[in-house]
Amino acid sequence: MNKKSGKKSFNRYIGLVLFYSASVFLLLEASLRIYYAVTDKIPPHFDYSVRKEWQWVRERATSGNASFNEKFDYDPWIGWNNRANLYTEEVKINAEHMRNKQEFSAGPHPRQKRLVILGDSFSFGYGVSNEQTYAAQLADNYLQDWEVLNLSVSATGTDQQIINYRRYGKKYEPDIVVLGFYLLDYSRNLIRFRYYAKPMFELDEGRLVLTNSPVPAPEELYQKYVSGERKIGGWGYSYAIAAFAEPIINHEKRDRSKGSAGRKLLAALMLRFRDDIVAQGAVPIWLILPDRDIVEKGRSKYEEIGAFSQDVAKELGMAVINMDGPFRAFAEESPDQPIWRPKDIGGHLSSTGHSLVAKGLHRYMDENGLLQKSD
Repeated sequence: MNKKSGKKSFNRYIGLVLFYSASVFLLLEASLRIYYAVTDKIPPHFDYSVRKEWQWVRERATSGNASFNEKFDYDPWIGWNNRANLYTEEVKINAEHMRNKQEFSAGPHPRQKRLVILGDSFSFGYGVSNEQTYAAQLADNYLQDWEVLNLSVSATGTDQQIINYRRYGKKYEPDIVVLGFYLLDYSRNLIRFRYYAKPMFELDEGRLVLTNSPVPAPEELYQKYVSGERKIGGWGYSYAIAAFAEPIINHEKRDRSKGSAGRKLLAALMLRFRDDIVAQGAVPIWLILPDRDIVEKGRSKYEEIGAFSQDVAKELGMAVINMDGPFRAFAEESPDQPIWRPKDIGGHLSSTGHSLVAKGLHRYMDENGLLQKSD
């Protein structure tokens, strides 16, 4: 065989490989599109937030109701907030969306110090009554001459909590601001849609840039799909490639390793939190709330995030309380008193868990001279 005929054979071989590869890819693409069209399931996408939005739209199409549920109000700045004036046997929310029965005036209190609490469902106190939350136990058992305002909102990330303070908490001019950082909030900072659409910060050369703000109203977002302005799926991308890439991209979103995007973003958010509070002359406290695996299994895949945020807080000169140690010690000494509620009913902190957090906060404030009343 001469060199010329050998080259032709090789080119023919490459051509056949490309032809059959393209045929297999097109067959796979067609099969996936038929499958998702027939089953009416949510197709794959490169962006986790887009798929969450599609799921939300599909659920609303089934129910015919684009509004929020009874627990939340739409909020253009943080996505959702506690429903104002919600008053049930277990949950009391005041007119300003706080988990407090009483109302508070803007500006500093002339005779009392104020402490504001920010956080997600663990600081809100999902599953326990108002009186059992660590905010209420702190006020009732330790800080009777203070006002404790609980601005925590379930399902939020650290980014939303910081915005919540800027938009709503700042006007109360507190003396201390506690941000209850539940370790799994780490991943929430990297998405634009969870329970509903949410604002998200991106890093541009180390600078925080707010995106997806203001958040559209639920009815407005849903109507965009009804009108065809937005669609679920579509021909603008490949389902086959997205199905392959989706797990990889989602893994990157949850990457907890050193130098990851999530760590860089969390550190920047912590700096923003500290600067916002200190600028008002208040004391910021970074409260780390570990997940139950740390105590019940001895380790957690998010444990390193707790240690990382603790190191960042110290580098920033910010007060930090890590409930990891106290939770472990109590679980060993009192195994019959669960710190968390059963997983099948949410698995959040029990009244005992909230009591430990309140005690830990008070102890820190006492040991660091933060309890003195103002003039």
